[in-house]
Amino acid sequence: MSTQPSELGDAAAEGVGELLRRGTKGAPIATYAEGEPPISWQTISDGGWDVFGVLDDGEGASLRDLVELARAWGHGCVQQPLVTTLLAKRHSAAAAAHAGPVTIALPLPGGAAPYVPFGQVPGVVLATGLGRGSDELVPVPEGTPETLAISSRGIQADVHTELAAVVAREIAVTLAAAATGMAERLLADTLAFVKEREQFGKPIGSFQAVKHQLADAAIDAELAETAVIWGAERPDEAFRGALFAVDRCIDIAETAIQAQGGLGFTWEVGLHFPLRQMILTRDVVNALEVEHA
Repeated sequence: MSTQPSELGDAAAEGVGELLRRGTKGAPIATYAEGEPPISWQTISDGGWDVFGVLDDGEGASLRDLVELARAWGHGCVQQPLVTTLLAKRHSAAAAAHAGPVTIALPLPGGAAPYVPFGQVPGVVLATGLGRGSDELVPVPEGTPETLAISSRGIQADVHTELAAVVAREIAVTLAAAATGMAERLLADTLAFVKEREQFGKPIGSFQAVKHQLADAAIDAELAETAVIWGAERPDEAFRGALFAVDRCIDIAETAIQAQGGLGFTWEVGLHFPLRQMILTRDVVNALEVEHA
């Protein structure tokens, strides 16, 4: 077992990172999370990112490579369905032949209506089956906006995507990988904040209590990345690795809010956008495990 992505995965992560840097120009997530995406779908499609990892007679990017790309994409928290499109195109001929964005209906705990990430994005279509069931694309039905899914434009709707067990595991691991990217972004932003914010004439990052908090958060980030890689390489550990990783990401987000003196709770700072998405990801992974363990 290799824990490293292939050259294709490394190159994809680097390319997506550059795409995000150009598109967002380093702007805080809060400046675009509720408005127009800083990167258009046309830009994503023109760069070929929507077909990365599409399998052709067993050849193509590995799940480990897709994890690397999803982690890089998670840094931006951009409201475009790149990850769901890639997952759909890996396991659906109809999706692979479709030129536009694709989404899937994912289970939620407690019998709640399925979650359709990016269901409010214009032009997105829904895959009805990945690895099992009918291989069709249908319009996304009307639904209710998912309250946690602000940055993913998600809805809850009476619709279902049939998933093979192997696909459910891939979805869990890939969504967790995107969450680790979000957590790494929050940690980096918080480190920058504590170097600038002063109390008693000193940067708050020089205070021992803050140092300890952020050191623990850095350890959590390493643990989350390791758990996602483990889940990608060990199918029987996919759900456990994904859940562990997402829980560590939530811990990092909570630390970021605390280190920023409660300002993270405010809408303008925007730390809640990735935190909400992490909590929703945990719900989805839990429900996938119940259905496919």
